[in-house]
Amino acid sequence: MDQMISRLKTSLSSTLDQFFPLAGRLAIEKHDNTISVYINCNIEGVEFIHATAEISAEDILSPTFVPQSIIDSLIPFNGVFNYEGQSHPLLSVQVTELSDGALFIGCSANHSVCDGASIWHFINPWSPISRSSGDHTSYPPPVFERWFIKETDCPIRLPFSFAEKFSVVRNTGNAEVPPLECLVEECFRFTKPSIAKLKAKALELNPEAKQSSEISSLQELLAHVWTAVIRARFCLAKDHGENRQILIALFMNNRTKLIPPLTEAYFGNSLIGGDILVKEGMLLDKGFGFLAASLNEVVNSHNYEKSRSFFESWVEKPSIPSYGDDNGIMDIMLLARSFQWFSKYGNDFGWGRPSAVKTGRNGKYVYGIITVSR
Repeated sequence: MDQMISRLKTSLSSTLDQFFPLAGRLAIEKHDNTISVYINCNIEGVEFIHATAEISAEDILSPTFVPQSIIDSLIPFNGVFNYEGQSHPLLSVQVTELSDGALFIGCSANHSVCDGASIWHFINPWSPISRSSGDHTSYPPPVFERWFIKETDCPIRLPFSFAEKFSVVRNTGNAEVPPLECLVEECFRFTKPSIAKLKAKALELNPEAKQSSEISSLQELLAHVWTAVIRARFCLAKDHGENRQILIALFMNNRTKLIPPLTEAYFGNSLIGGDILVKEGMLLDKGFGFLAASLNEVVNSHNYEKSRSFFESWVEKPSIPSYGDDNGIMDIMLLARSFQWFSKYGNDFGWGRPSAVKTGRNGKYVYGIITVSR
């Protein structure tokens, strides 16, 4: 086991030679009346943790519901917020020996530095470097060139008060944060025939769905799951909330929508959110076909003009995102993120491919989040 851990450390170091910003820290530069945030590539290093746990792989893979506390013990940085990257590493890796001899490799990265596509772009070359005990990989090197609407926007200037307000992201507004022991992760598997049957049902029962033959199976599936979640919450709630506002957010990759498009090797963040605000009673009355059509409209409206408008507005009036709203604009927030295009199960560090991929606690303090994989 010591040899395996040593190989992981050495290969991690070799991979960081290309992905060097991950070994730095966030820093704040003060201007006359504004500040800017940047990555200080000071090579302070990443965090590497070697741990043991009295749980087996079956304890993670077999249960119908996996308590979040089990997953959290295997993944670092739980409860650490992005702005804390000034003093915390931007990447933390925890390698845990399970009681049956299996290994769990947990990775956490600062989301201000990279998105899902970028962190998998880091993991994908790390595994063959570890497997070959060298520094060779066929994966393209990361591209660090930044994208701005106008050169004058570089660096982006934030109000001076932001230096004292970064902790606002801890505020969840009206959203009730469930205790750790109440969070569970459930993995649902849908076959192609069952998804086809679901889509046919939506087309049959919902006029809104019939208006668009381009509604994807994924959009139908997300709509089905979210509608079921809301229906269950509605039935269990003591005060039925027909007029409760529900915000459904869909995170989408923005790389191919820009002009010119960003390369897939772009290392950073290139995400944009598509939001649907709907009343609970309306959603349950119209059914999941209505929500599928709404998701389809959000996806189809995702283009360069919309992205540019969002970025221009944000640069003009920067804001710190937070979950929940003190003004009561929405009562329930549901998120969906997609991992199905990332290469997850092909990563062999030298001891075989992974049996499963799990996600940590961060980001799950909203009412519900769906992670789509395949």
